[in-house]
Amino acid sequence: MTCKKCGKEINEGSAFCPLCGAKQVEIYKKVFSRNGLSEKDFIDAINKWFNENPKVANVKCKFDTDTSIGLLANKYQLNNFTVEYELFENNNLNQYALLKEECYNIMAKKTKDYIEEWKQSHPSFKVCNWQGGTHSRGQTGTFLIGGLGAANRLNVYIFYKLCYDYYV
Repeated sequence: MTCKKCGKEINEGSAFCPLCGAKQVEIYKKVFSRNGLSEKDFIDAINKWFNENPKVANVKCKFDTDTSIGLLANKYQLNNFTVEYELFENNNLNQYALLKEECYNIMAKKTKDYIEEWKQSHPSFKVCNWQGGTHSRGQTGTFLIGGLGAANRLNVYIFYKLCYDYYV
């Protein structure tokens, strides 16, 4: 067989290339697009796919978010979600999920601070990736509390895995 990265001939069934060190597994890609779904239904559809595919492992993800104009504020929301993953022969004990968290206040916390607090309160979850942004009152919301440009809500998308080995 040939190495998936460097193309050199290696022993059949090798887990890693002895020349370049690259892992020799098939990497799959799945793109989820919102396509008019509510954000909640979109996230539910992503999580349903992970529940129906328990062999998925070693996931890397990418968020595609957008800020759209709302009635009173610019809204930060998830539009696309892409995962690259491997497939195990048996079911993966660690299950993946996507979660949307919201923090309300006049001046929203920094996303990184919110993630650190979330990790502390969820010790059996491993955050694989996250992205966040604030709803902000733009030009249309200057008459509201906080005035021009005030950030009043933080949306954070957390992609995590529940680590069952945490309990062992």
